[in-house]
This record gives sequence, C-alpha cells and structure tokens, in this order.
Amino acid sequence: MKLFSRMSPFVLVLALISSRAAACTLWAVAGPEASGGTLVSKNRDWKPDHTQKLKLVRSKRGFDYFGLYAEGNDEPGLKAGVNEKGLTIVSASVNLPKKALENQPGKRGVMSRIMESYASVDALRADADQVFSSARASYFVVADSRKVLVAEVGLEGKYSVKVLEDGVTTHTNHYLDPALATLYNNKIGSSSATRLARINELLTIGSRPFSRAQFAEISRDQHDGPDNSLWRSGKSRTMASWIMESPANGAPRLRVVIANPDEAETTQEFLLDEVFWKRGPETLTRASIEL
Repeated sequence: MKLFSRMSPFVLVLALISSRAAACTLWAVAGPEASGGTLVSKNRDWKPDHTQKLKLVRSKRGFDYFGLYAEGNDEPGLKAGVNEKGLTIVSASVNLPKKALENQPGKRGVMSRIMESYASVDALRADADQVFSSARASYFVVADSRKVLVAEVGLEGKYSVKVLEDGVTTHTNHYLDPALATLYNNKIGSSSATRLARINELLTIGSRPFSRAQFAEISRDQHDGPDNSLWRSGKSRTMASWIMESPANGAPRLRVVIANPDEAETTQEFLLDEVFWKRGPETLTRASIEL
C-alpha cells in the first residue's frame, strides 16, 4: 500500500461536506470458492438518465477488450470490461464529494488502460504504484483465472491494493482499508452499509463452490427495499449486472443484464473463446465494434 501524506486543508474541508450519491455493489471469489478459478460480479447502480451499450474495442495499442459503456450522462465511459487475455475489471463509486472528484484532471481512463496493457493480476500488481497512484478516486476489482485484485483509490495519489487467491471479497461505496477509511469515511451512506452487510450475509450462507447462476440469483436480491437492496429500484436503479466466470481451465464465460430506461431488459451470455475474439459477438452491430 502506498504511504499516505498529511491531508491537505482543502481535502479536509471537502471531507466534512455531505458526499454525493454513490452506487454499485461488487463481489468476487477465488480458489476453491470458485471451483479453482474466479468469479466476479458487479451490480451497476446509477440514475436512470442514460443508456448502456456493450462494445468490442479493437485496440491499436495493446489487447482487445469487451466492455459495458454508459452513454449520454455526465459520467460516460467504460464501467466493466474483459480483455482477450481473460483479465476482467469492474469499478464502484467512492463516498467523496463530487467537487473533490472533479478536481482530478487527467486521471480518467484507467480501466481502458488496464484492459489494453495487462494480461494478468500479477502483471498489474507489479505496476500498481504507477497505475493506481495516478488514477481517479474509485474502487476496482480486477481478476484473471487465478487471482483477484482489489484496489481502493483516494485523493492525492493515495491507494491500497490487496490480492486474493482463495476466499471472498466484497465492496460497495465506502473505504474498507483502515488507513483510507480513517481519511475519507466521515460519512458512510446507509445504502452502502446495508448492501455491504447483505452481500456479506448472502455469501456467508451460500453453498460452495459458487456458480455463475448463483451469483445471478444473488444479484437480484431485493431484501432491503428500493434504495438499499442489491437490486435497486429507487432514486438510483440497478441498470446492469456483469458476472464473469473464469475457470481454472477453459474459456471464460460472461453474463450481462442490461436494464436501460424505457427499454426491455436484456440478458446475454458470451463464451469468450478464440472465436469470440476473432469474430466479435454476433449480437453486436458493426457500430459497436470500435477499431
């Protein structure tokens, strides 16, 4: 973990301001919990003021990747992705004031750079200081078929990284690393706390090893009402589910649910084998393949 410098007066003032509405629930398992591979899941929550699309990016600088993109709102871009080497990434929003997040010029695009540049968790871990010290404040879960990396990124180059080879990890929208939590968790949203408790409960009582179908069922949980459940239908809505299953042997499988406003909900599953990466998914139009 990167060493922390003293918090600046500017950031300290911001920490006392109510944080913006944040969203998303992340969870992942590795090792025996995932039959020797990994499973990663994200429920993407946001205001229903935009649409989402799946895109295949033919990178000119590195690996091709396939991702879920938000379009038409004030926070567009890649929200979950997987590259041709089987590395997947998901993210969640932090509990920091919007003004603090806007004061981070040049720090966007880290997810795309990771997708283009890294084939494994080990390779990314080796470059963690370079990658995450210059990233915009966020939470990231990155996985290959053997390991799961969890990164929490704060302000002014502060971050923490841990790597999991066996077990379960979860995240919502407040910092869990003790040093970062001390700096930034002035106020933890009730939804973030409730969803974290609920996903931890469901993963504790769930049968082992976990499966993609089991994660899909967990993602639809509405135990805590419209604003605090894993699948939300209140002020922020669950607009997508991204579930990546990376077995110890064989091609990864991806399950994506997209629930765009005023559109019928869709569920798509993809076998990410050599044919997929050569031809692209049959469900995408040419306009959704970026060259």
